[in-house]
Amino acid sequence: MLSFQHGVLDDRIYKKEAISLSKNGYEVIHIGYGDEFKDYVTSDNIRIIQLKKHKMNESFKSKFLTLKQSFLCDIFQQAKNISADVYHLHDMELCRIALKLKKLPQRPKVIYDAHEPFVENLKDYWHERSLLKVFLNDIPSILAEKKILNKIDYLIATEKNVASRFRKKNPNTSIIYNYSFFYPDESLLNEKKEYDAIYCGGITESKGIFPMLEAITNAKKKGHELKVIMVGSFPAPKIKPKVEKIIEREKLHDNIIFTGKIPIEEIANYYKKSKIGLCLFPRNKTNQLILPIKLFEYMSFGLPIVGSDFGHIREIIEENDAGICVNPHDCECVTSAMLKLLRNDSYRKREAEIMSLTRQKYIWKNEESKLLDIYKNLF
Repeated sequence: MLSFQHGVLDDRIYKKEAISLSKNGYEVIHIGYGDEFKDYVTSDNIRIIQLKKHKMNESFKSKFLTLKQSFLCDIFQQAKNISADVYHLHDMELCRIALKLKKLPQRPKVIYDAHEPFVENLKDYWHERSLLKVFLNDIPSILAEKKILNKIDYLIATEKNVASRFRKKNPNTSIIYNYSFFYPDESLLNEKKEYDAIYCGGITESKGIFPMLEAITNAKKKGHELKVIMVGSFPAPKIKPKVEKIIEREKLHDNIIFTGKIPIEEIANYYKKSKIGLCLFPRNKTNQLILPIKLFEYMSFGLPIVGSDFGHIREIIEENDAGICVNPHDCECVTSAMLKLLRNDSYRKREAEIMSLTRQKYIWKNEESKLLDIYKNLF
């Protein structure tokens, strides 16, 4: 397994795919990036090689050289040294070394596992990124992705839209859904609830932080002091000051709690103490295509959802009667939906049913079998 943007203990890469392969007899090594170099074997018998992230200097030249080194030297050299039979790539940036990996002496198989529609993501949210990163990282990586699609051994997508695009280039394409690995016991329904709502994920414009702030502010003005827990970090530096300014202006310090980045295992502690889940992604091409894992995590804990009224978000919520879909840009509708779910006993009474349905319908074991078939067929 190779990753660039995701942590070495990422839920999909490590908790699901790597562990599934390891427990079925494969020797698994995950090479990725972190704050310091580490090389160790986990309790799941998976070797982790964590490379230290490069610190970019201020000059354009040094940034260019550092980025090139990061892509073409560090991770490729480590991958080459382990002489693997399969290289499973998990980030678009790694498409830039995919063909080099295929040419290694052992002639390995190469899998590309795309977690999201990168082209649409860049078009919709390039303004959240530095122009340097757009030109030196994103655009070259997108071009590399396009170049390798029909040349590597297998393509994996997390939902049907990207999978359909991939199949036009390569018939060896499968969907492996990113279902939750949380399957709690129904006894948690007796937990005392501390939070009216929870949002889990990156705190960015693209994930709907501003519609959520507007709805919480609107509820406050109507006399409803909601308490919302936001589990995640601010990956885009420009967003945090804007969020803090709104919180200060609207006096939301007692209404919103930020946990910062926390270990995956600790997220369950916040889910089980929350009443509803929020997935208010703004309407654009990216969000019409993606299938957010948080939907399945909310449902695993029986949380009714206030979600955007389009794409997979609407499809999952309506198909399972798991909440209310709203226009995320309509503050009144969002606020109304949140208050309705908090007050309406019929949604609260469905918690156990939603949990049970999720354990039957959206389970990783089904996706695990697809992954194992892919590896079996490669050999």
